[in-house]
Formats: sequence, structure tokens, C-alpha cells
Amino acid sequence: MKTLFKVIIISVLIIVSPVLILFIYETYRMPFNDLHLRVFQYNFNKFISLLHPKESKLIAEAAEIGNWADGTYCQFLVGQFRLSSLSKEELEKIYPYDFLKTGIYFIDSNEVLGSSWLEWREKYLKDYKQKDGENIYLIWAVDDENPPDGDIRCD
Repeated sequence: MKTLFKVIIISVLIIVSPVLILFIYETYRMPFNDLHLRVFQYNFNKFISLLHPKESKLIAEAAEIGNWADGTYCQFLVGQFRLSSLSKEELEKIYPYDFLKTGIYFIDSNEVLGSSWLEWREKYLKDYKQKDGENIYLIWAVDDENPPDGDIRCD
């Protein structure tokens, strides 16, 4: 009876060990990436808060980890949906996105910006109805080209 019990225990360990090792390999970086995303979002919000016009109002904040490119990278996207009575041209002049991987997109624009933009629009603005004279825009930043190893969200 003791030998049968030992055989069962050893068999279970042999079967479970590779699965456990694979799980650890695929997820070990997730807590570090979550922390990186929080720090990135905090720094983005601090930096960008200095640039927001007084005529703008925060609607929603977004922060996501994933791989939205063709390569094997882990990307960190952060952004703020904002509302303003200023024109698109005025808003584009306010935010300096030439030196960073950032941008500004307008809700009523016909630009095709990829699935993450459409997902964010549905997720964060599904209940918001745009009024005349308002511009709703997303000011965003990305930290990309990080290694995807250890985070299944980046595969």
C-alpha cells in the first residue's frame, strides 16, 4: 500500500511539475509589469497635467498592457480621455508630442488607429454622448519594445 501511494505521488509530481514550471515562466513578470504600468501612468499624468488647458475636463483614464504591434514586444499604453470646448487645432498645438511616443486623437475623427483605440473608446466612453461644440480627445503615451517574456498579456 505504501508503494502504491509513493507511485501515485511521484506520478502526480511528474505530471504537475512541467505545467507549474510553464505557468511560472509565462507569468513571472506580470507583477513587475503591473508596477511598471502604474509608475508609467503616474509619470505621464504628472507630466501631462502641466499642459492641459483650463478649458479641458478629464472624462476617463486608461492604462493597458499588451502587444498591439506586429512584433513580439510588451507595450504599455496610458492615456486620458478629455473634453474641451477648444478647437482641434488649438488642442493639437498645446500637446507637444514630437519628442515622445505620444499623440492626440479626436473621437469624431475618421482616422483608423488600431484595435486598442477602438476598444478604449468602447470601454471608457460607451455611455458618454458628445454634444455640439465639444471636442472629446485622447491624449496618450506608449512605452514599447519591452521584452514579452514572462507576461502572457504580451504574447
